[in-house]
Amino acid sequence: MPMTKSALSPPSLNLIQSPIPWLRAFWKFSRPHTIVGTSLSVLGLFAIAWATRHPLGLSPGTFHVWQGLSALWLTWLTCMCTNIYIVGLNQIEDVATDRVAKPYLPVASGEFSAPQAKMLVGIACSGAILLAVVSQSFYLLGTVCLSLAIGTVYSLPPLQLKRFPLWGVFCKLLVRGVVVNLGIFLHASSQLGLVRSQLPVRVWVLMCLVVVFSGAIALLKSLRDHQTDTMGGLTGPMALKLVWWLLSVCYGSLIIAAMVIPGINAPFFMVTHGLALTYFWYLSYQVQLSSDEMDAAHLSCREYYQFVWKLFFIEYLIFPTACLLHQV
Repeated sequence: MPMTKSALSPPSLNLIQSPIPWLRAFWKFSRPHTIVGTSLSVLGLFAIAWATRHPLGLSPGTFHVWQGLSALWLTWLTCMCTNIYIVGLNQIEDVATDRVAKPYLPVASGEFSAPQAKMLVGIACSGAILLAVVSQSFYLLGTVCLSLAIGTVYSLPPLQLKRFPLWGVFCKLLVRGVVVNLGIFLHASSQLGLVRSQLPVRVWVLMCLVVVFSGAIALLKSLRDHQTDTMGGLTGPMALKLVWWLLSVCYGSLIIAAMVIPGINAPFFMVTHGLALTYFWYLSYQVQLSSDEMDAAHLSCREYYQFVWKLFFIEYLIFPTACLLHQV
């Protein structure tokens, strides 16, 4: 007698009985690349706010250091919970397609059952709101609530905006480009005792940069997942060319504008972005989607997608370092 599909599916993991496998599955469930991106954005935005008061040429007091680290730790935990809710909810809704396209994800593979996954996203959502309330920061609470709301309408019916390519991209641009950068920077400034009547130019520049990168990443994700027409009839080579132009113009604009952006170390900013642009061009010309070997093309596109993610991560190291080096 042939085995049924349920008989072939592995049993769901239990934290008490199998802690190590469960933690490995939870790590996959949290989507590590988004965890890294969120962690670096929180750290980078705190560093930019910190540099306004304590550039490397000045020595902060012990109280200020402890205050900054405490606020940073609580903010990071809050953002981790928010991140897990958003990516977990997306996996619950996409389980049918993930069984084909991404069978390694824990909900699709059966390592986590649907009730387990729903419990995890429920805990993550509650934890994010509770921690934001504990922080007593209106900015952090607003950032969390907006991110949770956008993540919900992105994944869940009846709206489920991810069904519509342009709306899906807009949601990602809005969260990563505007909500996170604006909200976390204002929160960090308030926690470090900085009173601001307006956002510094460098934060606006960072927001614009993240919007461009988020758009490029969304295009490459669509291309990686489908290897065909991506958005509104945009073909693979067209999408790659658009990504090339987006990031090339973005990097070129940063290098040119470095001398007039206040509060940064211009030489460091120009050199690091020049190196990033050169390496980006080098790898861009190695991506081949016209190859007859589709497996090789798919691998090339996937590696290129991961590389652009890394370029995005690096920006949250370059920007705060340039700010900290401003008066050195």
